[in-house]
Amino acid sequence: MNKKLKSKKINTNKGITLVALIITIIVLLILAVVAIQAVKGDGILAHAKNARDKWEEAQRNEEIALDQLTDSLKGQTTTGYNEEKKVNAPELKTGMVPVKYNGSNWVVTTEDDPEWYDYTAEKKQWANVMLQDNLKYNQDTKVVETEGSMFVWIPRFAYKITNLPTYTDKVVTSPYTSTVTESAGTIDVVFLQGNTDYYGSKKAIRANKATEEYVVHPSFTNDVNLGGWDRELTGYWVAKFEAAYSGEAGNPNSAEDSTVHYTSTNGRNGATSTNENILNNYYGEKQIADSALTGAGAKGKAIKYPTFTGNRPSFNYISIGDSYSLCLNLNADGNPYGINNSSDPHLMKNSEWGAVAYLGQSQYGKGSEIAINDNQSTDDTSQNTQRTVWASTGGGNYKTNTAQSSTDNIYGIYDLSGGVWDRVASYINNENDNIAEYGASMQVGSSTKYVTVYQKGTTDDRVPNYVANKEFYGDAVSETSGINESKQDYYYNNGASWFGDWSDVPFNDTPFFARGGRTTSTSYAGSFAFSSAYGYLDFLIGFRAVLV
Repeated sequence: MNKKLKSKKINTNKGITLVALIITIIVLLILAVVAIQAVKGDGILAHAKNARDKWEEAQRNEEIALDQLTDSLKGQTTTGYNEEKKVNAPELKTGMVPVKYNGSNWVVTTEDDPEWYDYTAEKKQWANVMLQDNLKYNQDTKVVETEGSMFVWIPRFAYKITNLPTYTDKVVTSPYTSTVTESAGTIDVVFLQGNTDYYGSKKAIRANKATEEYVVHPSFTNDVNLGGWDRELTGYWVAKFEAAYSGEAGNPNSAEDSTVHYTSTNGRNGATSTNENILNNYYGEKQIADSALTGAGAKGKAIKYPTFTGNRPSFNYISIGDSYSLCLNLNADGNPYGINNSSDPHLMKNSEWGAVAYLGQSQYGKGSEIAINDNQSTDDTSQNTQRTVWASTGGGNYKTNTAQSSTDNIYGIYDLSGGVWDRVASYINNENDNIAEYGASMQVGSSTKYVTVYQKGTTDDRVPNYVANKEFYGDAVSETSGINESKQDYYYNNGASWFGDWSDVPFNDTPFFARGGRTTSTSYAGSFAFSSAYGYLDFLIGFRAVLV
């Protein structure tokens, strides 16, 4: 009987093991199903991943909110951003009249007109305004009959540079060899919201890393050391054309006197290739001499107000200091433009030139090399055989010369390539005597919102000065040129900007920057060209203004 009980017990144990095995198999099957569901994305792991993603998104949103709060405390807001047009709306100042083009004429419009501007890559219709000087239009049709000075809105943006060009050695003029590139990099632009650094939910950086991330263009920032302003800007207005002589054709003296006086009248005459007093040339005789001021308070000869319109003789024969002072006083009481203290006029800086060049090279501008203004003929440039003006703004007929525009259409900025060189309020701080002699009004020692000061190199020469300022960005100098730092030879490095544009770094007795080239510069002229200048009056150099 004991044997039977023992046998029965053994059989019972075998039955329990089988049940356990079955249960184990069922559990494993359940786990397998759960695992499969997790892999398929609709299980525990998927929920965990979703939770992690939401947490990370919340973290990013929190960081953005904190950044925006910090920005708002610094005065940065999205105010001014047009959500529909995805760009900052132009800020109209007193005296500005919005205009649009109907295919043959400019037409006065309003800031509420949806057709006034369109900065999309398809339209490239930058906002244009005219000032009150000489502006006349039909009150019924609003068609402009005589044009006032024109300015174009440059909205706040960030940029990224890609597809950098390759530089090669090229014999330019025997026996000279230069490092050149026949192409340019790709500039991608994003428009920023208000005076913040945001584009959509993303934020541009502020650093010299434009080949890696979108960088806020420094001309819109409050960093004066990089060519910025005294506050964060939503944009600014740039003269559509180089400054031109105003007044009636054949009678330059009919232009209005400004409140600024010539501090120097000695300069280079192009007709004779000599230095002389400009009072003896055509515009000196017809304009300057007739506006002499007398009396105890006289400071010299009054400079006539310029016009910033197309198809006019380019305003040359003015020193860097006098052009700087003239631009600062364009809004003086009684000025012909109708502007006042709501505008802050000044001579264009290197950074602002760079902003226009970058936007023009981007998807929102022409995106390729701007055609040269090589027109040397004007309607009012000579007396007998003496010729004293060597360029015409807008190439002589800007309405048909749209290839010379930064947008490849009539809405862009002209004279960026050719015409006369454009002076800019930027110089190398090498303490050369010419800074004090010709640029005394802008000899500030360190950068301000009106002047950008570049540092001298280890020695005061072209390449060392270039190397000393490589941290500058946005000014279309080091970012857009390929100077070989091992080559000190001037000729080797003089065509090293994009498209083979001129690249002569200021040094020694030529401490001032000039931009864009002149009518006879041919392939060396362009929006990426930069050169050095003495600062004295020259028939080859003019200027343009910016309004903030």
